[in-house]
Amino acid sequence: MSTKSPRFTLVNSADRRTYWVGGQCQALIVGAADTGGRYALSHSTIAVGGGAAEHAHGREAEAFYVLSGRLAFSVAGETKILVPGTFLHLEPGHAYGFVALGPDPAEVLILYAPAGLERLITEAGIADPADAVASRQAASRSIEDAEALKAAARAYGVIYAGSSEP
Repeated sequence: MSTKSPRFTLVNSADRRTYWVGGQCQALIVGAADTGGRYALSHSTIAVGGGAAEHAHGREAEAFYVLSGRLAFSVAGETKILVPGTFLHLEPGHAYGFVALGPDPAEVLILYAPAGLERLITEAGIADPADAVASRQAASRSIEDAEALKAAARAYGVIYAGSSEP
């Protein structure tokens, strides 16, 4: 497999692939094919009360940049409140979880380095339908299917608290 990346990549918002994953709407901006495997970037919209259960990534560093809303991150035994303009970088192996505090949904850019975890989003996520009613149904299904997502995540080196190592 070649890791040679193009000289530049331009992605229009209409070209993003959007999936519901555990109640989060993840719009994939770029992945391994666009960056020579160096990183992947997504734009996540997280409903108030939504987020991610405590887990750790075994392979990639992950970074969060908050565009709007507020998130409470539990990391290294501490709770950190992230507000618009806040950046958080996590090295592989550090367990964390987060929840959107409200009063509005949170919008976050999430960077994974190296790339690869975006494949979990496309494989285990539910493609976002074009209409609002079907999108709400997909969001609900993605929450109901959270245990299946956690099981699929093991193949990508992501371990949720209370799960055994792969």
